[in-house]
Amino acid sequence: METLGSNSIKRILVIQTAFLGDVLLSLPIAHHLKKNNPAYEVSYLIKKELSQISEIFHQIDEYILIDKSKYFSSIKDVLKKIQNKFDVIIAPHRSSRTALISFFSKAPVRISFDKSSLNFLYTHLINYRKDYHEVQRNLSLIQPIVKEINWKEKISLKLDNYIMNDTFMSWRYDNKKIIVIAPGTNWETKRYPEYYFGILTKKFIEQGFKVVLIGANQDFEIGLRIEKQVKDEVNLLNLIGKLTLKESISLINLSDLLICNDSAPTHMAVFTDTPILTIYGSTVPGFGFYPFRDFDRIVQIENLSCKPCGIHGHKKCPEKHFKCMIDLKPEIVFKEAVSILEKK
Repeated sequence: METLGSNSIKRILVIQTAFLGDVLLSLPIAHHLKKNNPAYEVSYLIKKELSQISEIFHQIDEYILIDKSKYFSSIKDVLKKIQNKFDVIIAPHRSSRTALISFFSKAPVRISFDKSSLNFLYTHLINYRKDYHEVQRNLSLIQPIVKEINWKEKISLKLDNYIMNDTFMSWRYDNKKIIVIAPGTNWETKRYPEYYFGILTKKFIEQGFKVVLIGANQDFEIGLRIEKQVKDEVNLLNLIGKLTLKESISLINLSDLLICNDSAPTHMAVFTDTPILTIYGSTVPGFGFYPFRDFDRIVQIENLSCKPCGIHGHKKCPEKHFKCMIDLKPEIVFKEAVSILEKK
């Protein structure tokens, strides 16, 4: 792969307009570009719904927002902002829209994966390694610019040590053990049954732990049903839909363990010092989106012939039995969680 001369590079645009977790896993690109040359001006093109990322990560010089609700008009609007302004485009997002934006930006260097849609519109193509973690894959895109990279290097986020919630902070001040549970996800077959989450919550409370529920607005009803099942207003705190992105990650950082599905909270927590237990249903860690620190763990049913059933999952189990989650009893998850806490 041709090495690009750093003297000819000043302004770099990273395009990642997918989900929150995808954007978080692309932040190491900016970190390592800035580490290699602090003079680089690094911009990010992300969905307008994810503008809160600017509050937690300050190594990006400019955030450019896109409204993805309209296809061609969104391309036109973005091009007004970026055309003829960047030396390099780095595109971890592999969509056709990203390829078109990259090409019509008129940046002389445009880097993406060989598996990207309309890949002939890029000047440099990098092998998409299925055996890599997503962070490692993303960082392979800057190999023509930065050679020495430790992909597991921790990235610093700007977090708060105080959460604007009296109950949570009283638990912190009293040195209570706090478990954070994020029960939601965009894909139904990646979601551990909420009834199981309720049983799991009861088990933690019985063992003297405090439990906090977090999640997006779309998970609000799930939180209410878990609350109703657990029936404990003293040891369970439901903050689903009530926290900003920064508050959510700060809260995880101030807790003892995060339990979540194969979803964005996993990627939020890898930037903290808190262990993660990620529950896998229809997907597998082999896709490259697993928590990668030494003290993190995953839990799943092994050796199911129908697993994985897709890169994202489905609205319903294609086999109509949902064994990947139904057979993963709360006792199994609880045992794994206790093992992490004991080692911590």
